[in-house]
Order: sequence, then structure tokens, then C-alpha cells
Amino acid sequence: MKPFRDWNFATKINSILLLFLLIIGGSVGGFLYFRARAILSEEINKTSMAVVELAAARINRVFPPIESAAELLGLSLEATNPNEKTQKQLLRETLGRLRKSVPSLCGISIAYIPYGKDPASRYFMLYAYVGKSGDIEVARIGNDEYQYFKFDWFTIPQLLNRPIWTEPYLDVYAGIEMSTRSQPIHNSDGKFIGVTGFDLSLEGLSDLVSKADAYGYGQEFLISRFGRFVAFPEEENDPNITPDLKLDYPLIIDSTIFSYSDLLRRKMFNPEDASEKLRSIGHAMLDGKTGHTRGRIFNRQTGMERIFYSAVDAPGWSIGVAYPEVRLLAPLRELTRRGIPVAVAGVALCLLLIGTLIRRISKPLEKLTDAAQLIGSGNFDAPLPSPRGLDQIGRLAMAFQAMQTALKSYIEVIKATTATRQRIESELAVAREIQLGILPKMLPPLPDAEEFSLYATLRPARQVGGDLYDFFYLDKTHYAFIIGDVSGKGIPAALFMAVTQTLQRSEAEKLHDPGELVTRINELLSRNNETLMFVTYFLGILDIATGEVRYTNAGHNPPYIRRKETGAIELLTTRHGPALGTVPDATYGTGSIKLNSGDTIILYTDGITEAENPAHELFGADALLRVLSFCSHATAVQLGEAILQAVDRFASGAEQSDDITMLILRLNELKK
Repeated sequence: MKPFRDWNFATKINSILLLFLLIIGGSVGGFLYFRARAILSEEINKTSMAVVELAAARINRVFPPIESAAELLGLSLEATNPNEKTQKQLLRETLGRLRKSVPSLCGISIAYIPYGKDPASRYFMLYAYVGKSGDIEVARIGNDEYQYFKFDWFTIPQLLNRPIWTEPYLDVYAGIEMSTRSQPIHNSDGKFIGVTGFDLSLEGLSDLVSKADAYGYGQEFLISRFGRFVAFPEEENDPNITPDLKLDYPLIIDSTIFSYSDLLRRKMFNPEDASEKLRSIGHAMLDGKTGHTRGRIFNRQTGMERIFYSAVDAPGWSIGVAYPEVRLLAPLRELTRRGIPVAVAGVALCLLLIGTLIRRISKPLEKLTDAAQLIGSGNFDAPLPSPRGLDQIGRLAMAFQAMQTALKSYIEVIKATTATRQRIESELAVAREIQLGILPKMLPPLPDAEEFSLYATLRPARQVGGDLYDFFYLDKTHYAFIIGDVSGKGIPAALFMAVTQTLQRSEAEKLHDPGELVTRINELLSRNNETLMFVTYFLGILDIATGEVRYTNAGHNPPYIRRKETGAIELLTTRHGPALGTVPDATYGTGSIKLNSGDTIILYTDGITEAENPAHELFGADALLRVLSFCSHATAVQLGEAILQAVDRFASGAEQSDDITMLILRLNELKK
């Protein structure tokens, strides 16, 4: 068996911790805690569910007497068609009798359709209620300001032709929140003529709803069949109600459980525990289910709540109550609080013993740490502790020694590599300056040329690139302009570009026909072209006396012509042969086009149309055409800058994948 000093370091620590913590009884304490929590939770759920179901049953008993009385009163009115005096007497007797068993019944009404009871009067509605003296009073109401037959409690039973319980509403006559049992009244022909309504005070129901609270600190609520809060008892000075709920209370009593859910979604950064949970509770309650769940709904500042709910069958309503879980589990916390001193004493003893052992074990590791910090600061000759065994610390010390040696060698390699890279970067910078020096200067662009204006630019994708452009006078009236795109990138493309640039200048002194000149350049480029490089090429010669442009296109992107007079944009699609350097004996033709004053020719490489954005989408020819159309009156310089800005906006910072080159020539006026 290995000696203790050769054990795995993690095994040493884990063995000591496991030995002492298990002996002290951490697992036993955890088991007792969760077992006690489960038992307490089960009892809480049983008690709370029983109380909320009992409250639902009590509320349920309120509705059948009202429904029976409403039906009986409606049948009596249909059978006897009593006069106003008799109807008032019926209302007094019915209200007086029902209030003994249903104290929350606040009024009864008999209302007829316009001219339905009294042909001489449009309004006929009798309303019985309890006056300030405590006696039952009956008033005849209804006028142009209180057109009762337009309210839901009258119109809905008229449309449905059956009795209903209305959604909660604020009655403008009585001035209280109520729900009405509306019973249709028919004449002898079965035609609807009115409604008898039994008004149930929601304030009176709140007393029954409050009995759903089993522990005295819950938040009770009652919702209608459409999710409207019928009752939401609240005491202003109740210490159990959080500031959030006090702010929400005016909104809750005028909303549905689903609109309150939407409010929580807007107010809270992470609404899953509130908005979605409340919405699922609402659906369960409207489905007539009985049950309980957890979430952060009403008193959210106190943490999780337990919500219990049960159906009120008669009108299809549902009652619920929410308890802060922190209050429900307070007895368990008290038990835990008393047990903490004992547990702390045990843990302190364990920590004392384990700490002593760990300090003895970790001394070599501390020395390694100090040495590692010195090495990290650049002192690669820092002394390392000698390995004292084959445990992890010993193997770590040996690994540090090997790393120290490797780092010294690696630093030397890095220094050499850095020097080489800097030299290459310096040479590339010089190559870039040389390449850009080959291109004609444009500052300012042709200041002495009155007949035309010119804009040209080259933006390499790397330090050096393969695109080219050129422009120069052949004689006093003929001006050559050229653009090309060499295959590939980097140094090879730059060298091929420089050769092409040199050839076109030297051969243009001998040949002035575009086709013949391009044929000659192709012949020279094809000789000894073992790398098989090529260049797409466009050469045009402008006669500034006539406006004629004679041109040759060797596999290059077709240029655009923008006409000033008509605003039309034309595309020179004719190609006179393949890219230069591909077919040694190729013969290139010559095309011709006439430019008028103000017309512009736009040459470009595929670095523009194939520019990519971060999603790898291409800028495309359509986007270029839109820029040309939009900048219809721009100068050559303005048009070139607009195209570059459009490409940069499209790229959105994406790395440039190809050289971008443009040459734009605008004919101002013909030479006189």
C-alpha cells in the first residue's frame, strides 16, 4: 500500500472531509430537514385545501335561493300581470324574506322594455332596496339619463332569452359593485317584455371570501366565469400585504385574471413565475377545477406563494387564496434556527481538525504557487521546490520543472518568430507603397482636363492586391482609361498587376486600336505564364472631340453607362474575348459607343458586387444599380464616394474579401 504522502491530493482532502462531516451527521441533518418540510407541506396543503373548499361551499349556498326566488318572481309576474302597487308589494316581501338567508342581497328590480308596461311612459322600472333607516324602500326609476334597458343585466337576457348571472359591474344607481341574477319576463304570447333582477353585493360576498383564509395572512380572491375579479378583500393596514400588491390593488379590482397577468408581464423583467403561472391558474379556475400550485403572484416581494383554488358551481365562479410560503414554513425555520448552534459547533470542530491537516499538506503547494507567480512575471529561473513524493503535488512539481525548461525554449522561438514576422510586415508595407506608386496620381484629379472629369480608387483586401486601373493621353484628343482584376491575391497578384501595368503603358505608345492593343498585351502576358494567372481587363479610348469611346472587354465585369439627358442606365454587355493570359493566340475585337455631354461610364471590379456582410450575403449588381439611379446628377467623385459608402454600410464591418477598384469617367463637354 502506498504511504499517505503518495496518495492523490484530492483523495487526501476528500477522505478527511467525508470522514468528519459524515460523523458529525450532515446527512442526518439534511434528511431530517427535508422530511420535516415534506410533512409540514402536506399538512399545510390539506388544511388550506379543506378551508378553501369549505368557503366555496358557503358561497355556493348563496346562489340557489336567489335563482329560485328570481324564477318564482318572474313566473308570478307572467301569470298575474299585477299592477304597479302589487309589484311593489311583491318586491318588498321578496327582498325582506331573502335578506334573512342572503344578507349580501342588496336589491331587487322589475324592469320593462320601453312602453312595455305603461303605454304612456317609456320608462317603467321598480327597484327595492334597503334604505338608510334600515327599512325596505321601493322606487320607480328610469329616465333619459338612466336608460336601464341599455345595461348588460337587461340586454343580455333579452338577447339570450334565458336567465343569467352578469359579470361584476358598478351600478350607477346604487353606487356599489354587484352582480345581478337577471330573469326574463314574457307576456302571454311568449314575447320578451322585461327583466326581474336580483342584485348581489360584492362587498357582502367579500366576507364569505375572506373565510377561505385558513391562517390569517393569505390573499383571498373570487373570479367570475369570464375571469373578472369579483372580490379581492384588502385591509389597508394589513402588515401581510406588500407594497407591490397595494399598488396593484386598484388595477386588480377593475380587471380580469388574464389582464392582470399581462400587467405582470409588462412590469417584471422575468415574468415566468408570475405572468405565465397566473394565466395557467386562471384557465384551471375557469375550467371548474380544484387544486393548488406554487408561484410568485400577488405578494411577490415575500417570495414564493402557494395558491389554492376551488370552483363555485352555481354561477360558474371560482375562489382562491394565496399564502406566502415563507410564512407557511416559519415553524420549520424556527426548528432549523434552534438546531443551527449545534450544527455550527460540530462543523467548527471539523474545520479545526481538517484545517490543521490541510495546512500541513498544502505547504509544498504554497511553495509551488509562489514559484509559479515568479515564472508568470517573467522570472523563468525561479527556484522550484523539490518533489517529495509521487502524489499530485510531487507530480505537479516535476511538471513545473519541465514547463520551466520548455518556456525558456519557447520564448526564444517566439522572439525569432516575432522578428521574422516584423521583417515580412515591413517588406509588405514597402511592396504596398511600390504598388500604389505604380498607379497614376489623382490629387487633384486631372485639373487641366475641362472636357471630362475622372474618379479612380483602389482599396486592396490585403496589404497588396491584384486590381489595377490606369489612364493617360494617347495624343491631344484621345484618352485611354483601363481597369483590370488579376486572379488571386497577395504578392503574386501584385506582381502580375505590375507587369500588366507596365505592358499597357509601353504597348500603348505603338498601338492605338483597343483590340490590337489588348491582343498584344495578352500575347506578352501568356508567354511563360507557368502559374496560369490571368487578368480580366477593360480598355477604353475616349475621343474628346467626338465623344466616341472605342473599347475592348477581355472577360471583365460589364461597365455601366449613365445618360444625362434621359436618366437611363445602360450596360455594356459585349465581351471581346477571354481574360488576358488564358489563351495565348486570342484575337480581341473592338466595340464603340457614343457619349454625350454629361454622360458617365462606370468601371468596377467584382470586389464591389461580391462584397459580403456578416451574414455572407453579397452586395450584388442590383444594389450597385440602385446607387447609380439614386445619384443621377452626381459628379464622378461624388458618385464614386457614394458607391464606396453604400458598400461599407452593407458590409457592416465584415472583413473585405476582395480588392475594391473603380474608375468613373464623366464627359463634361466636347473639345472645340
